[in-house]
Amino acid sequence: MTTKALQPAGSRLAQAWGEILDFALVLWVVRVPLVSVAAGLLLMAAITEAQDVMVHVAMAGAPLAKRAWISWELVQLFASTFLFWAMPVHYAARLLLETDRGLAARIAPVAKAGPGARAAAASGALGWVILLVPRVLGALTFVAFAIGARQAIANLPTIDDTPVVAAARAQLGYVSWLMLAGVPAFFAYAAVRVRMVKSGPLADLDRWLAPRVAGVFRRIGLGARADDPAGELHATGRLTLLIYAVGVAVVLVANPVDLARALPLAAAVPLVFGGWVPLLSFFSALGRRLHFPFLLTLFALGVAGVAVFGDNHAVRLRDAAPPARASLRQGLDMWMEANGCAGKPQDCPRPVIVAGAGGASRAGFFTASVIGHFLDVDTFRKGSVHTQADQTKTVHAPLDDGRLAGKADGQPVLNGAQVRNRIFAISGVSGSAYGAAVIAGALAATGPPGGAVPCPREAQGYWFGEKINTWRDCLEALTAGDYLTAVFFGLAFHDQVQLWVEDRATLLEKAWEARFADLVSQAPAVAAADAQRPDGQKAAERLAQPFLALPRSAASWVPFLVLNGTSVDTGQRIVTTDLDPTMAAAPCLTGGPPERCPIFTHALDFHALIPERKDVALSTAASNSARFPVISPPGAIQGRKSKVADRIVDGGYFENYGVESALDLAKAIVALEPGLAPFILVISNDPQVTLGEAGAGEGTAQPEAADTLWLGEVAGPLGAVSAVRGGRGRLAQADARAFLGARLAATCGPHMAHIKVAPETLAGTCPPEPKRQDIRAVAMSWWLSKPVQINLREQTKSAQAKSAEGKSGWAGSGGGLCSNDREIAAVWTALATPSKACLRTTAAAQPAPALPPSLSAPSSPAPSSPAPPSGGIRQTP
Repeated sequence: MTTKALQPAGSRLAQAWGEILDFALVLWVVRVPLVSVAAGLLLMAAITEAQDVMVHVAMAGAPLAKRAWISWELVQLFASTFLFWAMPVHYAARLLLETDRGLAARIAPVAKAGPGARAAAASGALGWVILLVPRVLGALTFVAFAIGARQAIANLPTIDDTPVVAAARAQLGYVSWLMLAGVPAFFAYAAVRVRMVKSGPLADLDRWLAPRVAGVFRRIGLGARADDPAGELHATGRLTLLIYAVGVAVVLVANPVDLARALPLAAAVPLVFGGWVPLLSFFSALGRRLHFPFLLTLFALGVAGVAVFGDNHAVRLRDAAPPARASLRQGLDMWMEANGCAGKPQDCPRPVIVAGAGGASRAGFFTASVIGHFLDVDTFRKGSVHTQADQTKTVHAPLDDGRLAGKADGQPVLNGAQVRNRIFAISGVSGSAYGAAVIAGALAATGPPGGAVPCPREAQGYWFGEKINTWRDCLEALTAGDYLTAVFFGLAFHDQVQLWVEDRATLLEKAWEARFADLVSQAPAVAAADAQRPDGQKAAERLAQPFLALPRSAASWVPFLVLNGTSVDTGQRIVTTDLDPTMAAAPCLTGGPPERCPIFTHALDFHALIPERKDVALSTAASNSARFPVISPPGAIQGRKSKVADRIVDGGYFENYGVESALDLAKAIVALEPGLAPFILVISNDPQVTLGEAGAGEGTAQPEAADTLWLGEVAGPLGAVSAVRGGRGRLAQADARAFLGARLAATCGPHMAHIKVAPETLAGTCPPEPKRQDIRAVAMSWWLSKPVQINLREQTKSAQAKSAEGKSGWAGSGGGLCSNDREIAAVWTALATPSKACLRTTAAAQPAPALPPSLSAPSSPAPSSPAPPSGGIRQTP
């Protein structure tokens, strides 16, 4: 082949390469809008928690099992996407392209030509790229939500109320198509806008406005290029972008919690991704003009500023009287009095210690739902009518729950007040710490047991139900709020400023406080109880009140709280508790003087780290345990000399189940009162963990590593660090079973129960075997969609109840893998069993009634000789 023949091909190749470089240059110039759109697409395509917010849009505006079609939430999402994301991205990209001098050198302007025609005539493909890229970026913001809606369909869980999922699935499909319709609509808007600014009222406004704002634009770097005085960006567009940037700065820094009410969940996403686009685009353009890396410099200055002046991540402290915490001895005496067995511990019921695992709102909701299930024992005794979302009603006769014992079994008949009094303490981690705080606040809100629930009759949004009738309804409604929006406003804006503004952890706490106050303040029973409170405190403000001021008495029992965080400095637990963390015990097996023997092994006491006359709000005490990466920052604990004593992060870093502290407390109880027989209830919420633990040995999970591992040098260590938190939780459970089994008699029934969330295959069935496989993810963030809430509630429904409703009940199949029947039966048995029935050393011990045959499980093997009364406290590294 001759050289002459090769020249055209080489020329075409060179031209194609040049066009690729031109396209890359355009993308580099618009990198800020491009990153904004790319991040949104990635979020909606890959993150289950982001996809879950689309379910709220789909299910809002209509009863369950009904389709809303066009709802206010859907209109709000479309408008928010257009105004707060698509338009700023489009305008910012156009501004960057029209004012960039590097691109100007590539284009030979043709005077008096239209925006696209002039560029196209001058440089061919490059002109069309400059014209289309801003429009494509703006249109892709609608595509992101269409993808999120489609992905959300695949994430919908299997629930017995099948019409709910059917309606949600259909409506999500409709939402996805409607958001896709925003693509041609946005292109049409861009084309019409170009014509509108050429003639008519908008053109007249632009001509009047241009000379009056030209000086302002010139001073801030938004003026027209010297070689293009007419400009392609009109004054109205530039002014709109400037007003948007200023408005974002003012509104978001001012009050994100109130803004979250106006733009909840999906409607907030456009503002989160579009809010910084104008300002960062300005610095990007300024950097290219001055050949200086302004964006990188801003980031470096931010890092240096935090290092020099500190951040805004201090744990919120508040003035308070010197902490007056009950000792364990006082707490046990008060608990025994509440249970009618003061001075006679062997006649007392078994003190129940709840251990709640981490998992954000999923954990808080599930922990509250499970506790509510047991508080509503009166409902099981009296029978109930269950109404499905499609209005189908099923009548449950009294005592038709096969897990619940009664007089015929030789056990006393419990009532809700007695169940409440049985719970001695709740050890919470992360989201379960929030659930524990809500449970304690709600129980304290109505005073003595037996009162009405502290919630209004009518549900106030976000929760799946319409009427609040029971304790379970109330606790679920209190934990079902939108706490995600305020956190992400804080992450996107407040924590990027870090001057005097509140950080995202504080915003999360205030969102908790607001949800609790909104519901509790509307409860008639609370108003009556408030009028009789001698301290004048309002129950609706309970989460905002001092942690150590939580009212507790024998007449109005509220469980003690043990909320577990992790020390950044030492890696130990930091326990925030309203119990004195020491006791008098000789010998002290945890180390230390007998008169001040630590209850919690190798743990730090949060209140010992802060000044003497300081405390934290109940919400902050929960937040101490729930500082998960990205969502909440490490909290700086201000010590007694205005110096940082330590930093606290999520308790799940150390141990994700809360069992370590529950076990420590159980050991301390039997050391002080050998006549009591503690029972530990573990509540976890991760279906993937349930699957991994099934079929494995005590305290272990079945390893099934992938054949390949991307970036193994990085992913391997990070994966191990992440897995350790669950490994320590399983180890703590094994230790707890071993200690209680050695200490207590095997004849009184199980000493520990573990209520879990069942795994579900992508086909909507129970996994056929305890082997790791693809299962449907359950979203874990500070927000839960209604189908997920219903799915979590159904985890405690018995197979017998499912059968009564005519449901096939996949969750009732698969034995222990997908059913909590055996564990719930064990809890009911423990609640009705006196401590003396479990003691090895008393002749009065009577065997507890056996579980129903279908639910009986082998008890922990008893050792040949009794263990020492104090039990061996395991020394942890």
